[in-house]
Amino acid sequence: MTGRINIQKLGFPARGETFIHIAFEGTDHGLSLPFDEKTNQRISAKLKQREFSGKEGELVSVDVDTPYKTAVVVGAGKEKEFNLIKWRNLLADTFRYCRAHKLTSVTVSYFDILGKNYFAVGQNLAVALYLANYDFDFYKSEEAKKKSKRIINLAFSGGPLLTSQVKVVQEGIEYGKLLAEGIYLTRDLVNQPASHVHPDTLEEQAITIAKESKGKIKVEVLDENECRKLGMGAYLGVAQGSEQPPKFIVLHYAGVGKKICLIGKSITFDSGGLSLKPPEHMETMKMDMAGGATVLGIFKILSRYDVPAEVYGILPACENMPSGHAMKPGDIVTALNGKSIEVLNTDAEGRLTLADTLSYAEKYLKPEMMIDLATLTGACIVALGKNITGMFGNDQKTLDSLEKAANTEGEDLWPLPLYKYYAKSLKSPVADLKNIGGGKYSGGAITAALFLSDFVDKTKWIHLDIAGPAFNENEPYGVVNHGGTGWGVLMILSFLSRLK
Repeated sequence: MTGRINIQKLGFPARGETFIHIAFEGTDHGLSLPFDEKTNQRISAKLKQREFSGKEGELVSVDVDTPYKTAVVVGAGKEKEFNLIKWRNLLADTFRYCRAHKLTSVTVSYFDILGKNYFAVGQNLAVALYLANYDFDFYKSEEAKKKSKRIINLAFSGGPLLTSQVKVVQEGIEYGKLLAEGIYLTRDLVNQPASHVHPDTLEEQAITIAKESKGKIKVEVLDENECRKLGMGAYLGVAQGSEQPPKFIVLHYAGVGKKICLIGKSITFDSGGLSLKPPEHMETMKMDMAGGATVLGIFKILSRYDVPAEVYGILPACENMPSGHAMKPGDIVTALNGKSIEVLNTDAEGRLTLADTLSYAEKYLKPEMMIDLATLTGACIVALGKNITGMFGNDQKTLDSLEKAANTEGEDLWPLPLYKYYAKSLKSPVADLKNIGGGKYSGGAITAALFLSDFVDKTKWIHLDIAGPAFNENEPYGVVNHGGTGWGVLMILSFLSRLK
């Protein structure tokens, strides 16, 4: 990974050539910076000239020569609304600015408002650096790669911190780096074109993670014949239109504690099948395996980090393609739990693969809790926008715990209801269920979650519809880059770490 973080115990001068200063509304905006006098008040003059007010996102860069070459003053908004997540995202935006202006050696300073959770300070500092440094440049020319500058040195000025506190910050930095490595893997897999990522690619990645774990993680992969013997008619119905063979991938982290199953939708390309998507909706469908990529990112971290839980990860990997072998609208498939499904729309395929996966997990793994992550419905984006995940579940205490973890890590989600009345629209005259509800205004995200709930019997279960935040088609913001985001890795690791 690119980017190196050093700890410096004392204040000024620090090693980075560019100093980043956080300023709040209603304060002196950093005009009393210790080195402002050494620059003949050049910083003060520039801030006044630019009418800098400290509003969130304002940024002024000043060439100062000494003791740093550059000072970047960043507005953080109102001090009472400030927290570590806002600091992390402001840093990431500022690091991105530094990269664009070829400022590759940077100093960040501790200040009291960051609080006394020194581990979290270090974690968020590292996450900001590494995620802002992320580029998906696998297919760019060497000339283009050289033009893209990354921050190669970040000095953290500890200021008033004691040696013991600096040590805790350093531990947080190492953990933040590990988190970023998992997110890098998730982003890389999501950003890779479908020509380069198939079900067997995800299988290979799972095997690599297991090998690197030195025995902590094991992998089992069920092929098409094994899945057929188990009765996975819904999953195999989706897979049958593709030349790429399906791979039902099961990872196992043998920790001590509650048994948790993480399930990631893993459609390596979704054309819509014979219910073909319009071209503009198909352009980004390489990302329809983002749930599975998130699970792999989490297991990469678990290969080197222990949590108080036994964790399974399942990726029902396949492609959804149109062909002479493809499933047709009106076909009926039978899932592992014996329920028959009338497939009225082959583009509602993710819920079919998840139906068999939920049934498999509950029947054969018997976890205490299941969490699925799926780029499942455009309806969830309509309801919540591109940045927020929809959360459904059958146990309020578990939902509350996951929401707390999400808030702690700055990954936005919103609880949505399993509104039972809408389940009537899933009744079929010829099978137990239809795979879609009725019409444009049927609450598509809710009916999809209700469909999945038919394949959960007694287990605590949460469904996360990550269709919006899994992939960012717009400009970067905070720690979120363009393309695959790795949404969910931070939250799930925080959730697992807090289990009792």
